[in-house]
Amino acid sequence: MEANFFKIKPYDDTIGLSIIVDLYNQMAKYLNPETTFELTEEFVHVILGKETVFSRDFLIFENKQGEIIAFVGVGNIPLYKDALLVIYGVLPEYIKSELPGKLIDAILNLGKELNVPELLFQTFGELSAPFDKKLENLGFRPVNYNWSMRLDDFDLFSNPGIPEGIKIRTQKEIDDYASFIAVLNEAFQGSFKFAAITEKKWQEIQEALKRDHIVDYCIAYEKDKIVGFCDAYFNPKQDRIGLIGDLSVVPSYQHHKIGSAVLAFGIETLRKKGCTIINLSVDTKNEKALGLYKKFGFYTRDNFTQKTYQII
Repeated sequence: MEANFFKIKPYDDTIGLSIIVDLYNQMAKYLNPETTFELTEEFVHVILGKETVFSRDFLIFENKQGEIIAFVGVGNIPLYKDALLVIYGVLPEYIKSELPGKLIDAILNLGKELNVPELLFQTFGELSAPFDKKLENLGFRPVNYNWSMRLDDFDLFSNPGIPEGIKIRTQKEIDDYASFIAVLNEAFQGSFKFAAITEKKWQEIQEALKRDHIVDYCIAYEKDKIVGFCDAYFNPKQDRIGLIGDLSVVPSYQHHKIGSAVLAFGIETLRKKGCTIINLSVDTKNEKALGLYKKFGFYTRDNFTQKTYQII
C-alpha cells in the first residue's frame, strides 16, 4: 500500500462507538478465529468506566475515503494494577501494511501527552507479528506471556472426583458476590499486574457478559463457604467452542484436588452443551496451572501466545 494512505485525528463523539466495536471484533476474529468473545458497546462502557474519555484518550485512523480503518487509545482496565492498557483495533486488510507501526508511534505520543505513568501493549498470536516487530525494533521486549491452551480430545479427560468434605454445584447466578470476589482476589494475588477487583465492578462485568454468552459458575463449597470456582463460557454464535475462565482456589485449600474437581465440572458443563473444543488462557510462569491443564488433555498453542509489553 502507498505510504501515508491514512490520516490520524482525535476521536469524535459523533462517530458512534458501534463502529469502533465492530472494527475491534473484526481484528480479534482475524487474529484468533476461535475466539468466543465478541465485544459489545455495553461491555466497553462497563470495562473502561467513566474514567476513560474517548475524545481525550483515543485516536482514529481514516483512509483517503474518510473510512475508519483503525483506532487506538488508553483505558483503565480492572485487574491491572498501576497501569493503563492500550486498546486498539485495525481492519485485517491493513495489518500487514505500515499502519501497525504508525499506530504504535501514535499511542506512544498520546501516552506522553496524557502523562501516563505506565502503559501496557498486548499482542496475540503469530498474526500480530507486524505489531511485535515494531515494538521490538523500538527496543521493547515482552514482560509477560500468556499461552492459549486447547482441549479437543475428550478421551484424554477423566473426572478425578470430588474431595471429601467438598461439594460442587453449577449455578447460573452468583448468590454471594462478596465471597466469590474474595476467592478470586486471594487466588490471583501476586499474579502479573493483578489488582484486586471490587464486588460491584465484577458483578457489572458478569452481567454484561451474560447478554451474549451462556455462563455457568462451577463453585466448590466446604459447608457454606466458597473455596474455589471456575467460569464456563459458551457463545451461541461460536458453535461448539467453549471457554474456561478464572479458575481460582483459596490458597489454603490448594493442593487438595479442588482445582481439578472444579475444572472437571467446567469441562463437563461445556461438553454437555455440545462443545467439541474448549479453550483457556494461562500465564506461562504458572507452572502449577500448566501442569493441571495438561493432565486434563489441554495443550499449548504457541502460535496463539499473548505477549504483554510495557511501552511507557
